[in-house]
Amino acid sequence: MKLAGGIEIGAPADRVWALIIDPMSLSSCIPGVSDVRQVDERTFQGSITASVGPIDGDFAFTATLTKREFPDLEVWLEGVDSVTKSRLEATVAASLTSTHPSQSSLAYTARISVNGRLAILGEMILRATAGLMITEVTRCLGARLEQTYIGVGEADRP
Repeated sequence: MKLAGGIEIGAPADRVWALIIDPMSLSSCIPGVSDVRQVDERTFQGSITASVGPIDGDFAFTATLTKREFPDLEVWLEGVDSVTKSRLEATVAASLTSTHPSQSSLAYTARISVNGRLAILGEMILRATAGLMITEVTRCLGARLEQTYIGVGEADRP
C-alpha cells in the first residue's frame, strides 16, 4: 500500500526539522506509540497499539533513520504484532520546504507492507486506519509547533 500527502505547519522549517528528526519527541505525536528507546544514533525501538477494523494489534517495532539530510528524511520501519504475528514493513520518506519564514510544508510518502492475519482485512481498512493516524499526527505537530507563534504580529504570519 502506498500513501502520499502533505502537511502545512505554521512554524519555521528549522523547528519542524528539529522535531521530525528526533524520534523521542515525534513519537509523542503518533497515536498508540509507547516505550520508545534509542538503540543507537539512527535506530529506535518501541511498540505501537492500533485497532485495524475488528482486530487490535500491538506491534513491537524497530525504526531506522536511513536518511537524515535537510530537507529530506527517510525511515525504515519493521514490526511484528504480538497477538496475530502479522508483520509490518514500511518506508516513510518526508521532504520539508519553507513556504514562509513562519510556515513550512512537509510532503510525505509511505510504502507499507502488511503480511499475516491483518493483511486479510484488505487495503481499504488499512488505508482508513492509516488516514486516521496521519490526521492525528498532523494535529499534534501543528499544536506543538504552532503554539509558540500565538501572538505573533499579523505582518509576520503567512
